Amino acid sequence: MKRRFSPAFTAQLGLTLAVCGFLIVPVVQSVVAGLTENFMVGVKSGLTLRWFVKVWGLYRETIALSILIGLACLACALVLGVPAAYAMVKRQNRLTRLFEELLVTPLAVPGLAIALALIVHYGAFTAFRRSWAFILAGHVIFTLPFMVRSVIAIMHAIRLKDLEEGAASLGAGFGRRFVQIVIPNAVPGILAGALMVFTLSIGEFNLTWMLHTPQTKTLPVGLADSYASMRLEIGSAYTIVFFLMIIPLLVAMQWVAKPRPRTFVMEAIAPATALPDRRAVFPSAADRSDEPVTGSGTALRLQGCAKTFADGTRALEPFDLSVEAGETVVILGPSGCGKTTLLRIIAGLESPDPGGRVYFGGEDVTEVPIERRNVGMVFQSYALFPNMTVAENIAYGLKVRGVDTARRNRRVSQMLEMMKIGELRNRPIEQLSGGQKQRVALARAIAIRPRVLLLDEPLTALDAKLRDALRVEIDGLLRSLGITAIYVTHDQAEAMALGDRIVVMNIARVAQVGTPREIYFAPRTRFVAEFIGTINRLKGRVQGGRLILPGGSLPLPERVRGPADGEIELFFRPEHARLVDPGQGGLQATVAASFFMGDRTRLLLEGAAEGGLTIETAGNRCFRKGQRVEVVVEPDALLRLDA
Repeated sequence: MKRRFSPAFTAQLGLTLAVCGFLIVPVVQSVVAGLTENFMVGVKSGLTLRWFVKVWGLYRETIALSILIGLACLACALVLGVPAAYAMVKRQNRLTRLFEELLVTPLAVPGLAIALALIVHYGAFTAFRRSWAFILAGHVIFTLPFMVRSVIAIMHAIRLKDLEEGAASLGAGFGRRFVQIVIPNAVPGILAGALMVFTLSIGEFNLTWMLHTPQTKTLPVGLADSYASMRLEIGSAYTIVFFLMIIPLLVAMQWVAKPRPRTFVMEAIAPATALPDRRAVFPSAADRSDEPVTGSGTALRLQGCAKTFADGTRALEPFDLSVEAGETVVILGPSGCGKTTLLRIIAGLESPDPGGRVYFGGEDVTEVPIERRNVGMVFQSYALFPNMTVAENIAYGLKVRGVDTARRNRRVSQMLEMMKIGELRNRPIEQLSGGQKQRVALARAIAIRPRVLLLDEPLTALDAKLRDALRVEIDGLLRSLGITAIYVTHDQAEAMALGDRIVVMNIARVAQVGTPREIYFAPRTRFVAEFIGTINRLKGRVQGGRLILPGGSLPLPERVRGPADGEIELFFRPEHARLVDPGQGGLQATVAASFFMGDRTRLLLEGAAEGGLTIETAGNRCFRKGQRVEVVVEPDALLRLDA
């Protein structure tokens, strides 16, 4: 069957071919002119290389000088531009923004104006004025913005901050992070900037024409002279020289930028059929006499920790917290409440306000940077290194610590099998799914035997089914390892499932600390009660030991009665109410809506209390809108909460 193309596709293809023809045909003609005896006669005059040889004989010093200046300009742009771009990405403030504006000024100023400014200010330095370094200075000023802009763009794209913090959490200092993480992952932007710098330097005419002397002619100036004073064939041969210089550079840069498959060779181990025993991951001193002895969990204590940012924002009010060795504490709260700031203070990525202290065991680590705290951290973005395979990511922290190759390989194999991702060991990071990335990030954090494991909303980006499955796996893993863990989330189900204790936060303050059962059944404030699960509100008047409501009345326990004959507000959970037969002393209500949820049915009732009620009943019962029902609330489940 003959394939038919749409009119839009045909028009786009035709336009593309026309533009290519418009650009390519003159280039081909120029090349042919440099290879024919007489361009006016055409190819039938004969092909020859004598014009090329003549150009080489007349201008080889000019060509060599152009290459020298181009390479020197590239070197200067790399040495100056990459660190400058890195600094501007790292320090986003008014000064760096001003510096960036000044840096791109040469793009808005004609090359002739730049050259004139250099001549006016530095022309009196005769030796400098007559040397090729004078041209180089102009080229660096003109091309440096292209390098900086290219590198800034790629550093933003790779989420540089996350990658650096990930490397720091594994023990890498600044120098190691810059060389092993920043530069390799910024290579595409560096190569794009390098190509732009070199080609601009080689081909720049206006600025070079103003700055050159008879002894410092470059290729563009020589090319202009050849077209003006010699045969067209010589000028075209000069153009061929330009192509021969640029095309190999393009090919070389493409070759350097091309990703290459790598294999991480490791010793084979028996496949894991179940979660390994804790001793397999954190061996005892007797089992690993050749390795440093590190504990599986360290007690953690925060004392008077608060955080105020430079702009005056109060991210965290002062508070104290103690975490036992091997305990899992979940920090729970809505977005912007300060929970990630708290985690970053524990990690060493943020410093508490003066007076705040952080202790690991009995050691004060407040002033110790993250790379020397020996914490494992799983970031919300995972912060996996794109320039490394799965196995290399897991091995990175061990390599930083100087663990020898054999032990490092064994450790990585253990982590891969423990996380059930052994088949992914040589896979690039960009080829992993969200769940696989989460497992790799967790394996990388655990591999270094951290004193404290920190997890910053690691399941947020996953779909609900995978999130539930991984939640169970993480819970089993943490409890089998006995590692001290601080887990940040805004998901109440995660907090209830994973935490030995939960720290509930609200607007930079700790609202309550307690076990999951304490937080759910005995909330201390209205915010905690409403944030954790569903809560019903009963607002009414106390009369004769009963609470008078629109749908009837309820008996009140002594502990919640308050002033006699006064108005009070009480709360209860949906599961602490039940439907009863008519006339059994419950609250009268009408079904506003019902939602079948499999094992139970959730009812929204109106008329019983101001604002309505939400209760749950058996899933095998059916209800219709407007149906009259009667509700009884368990008196012992009534809560009286502070505002």
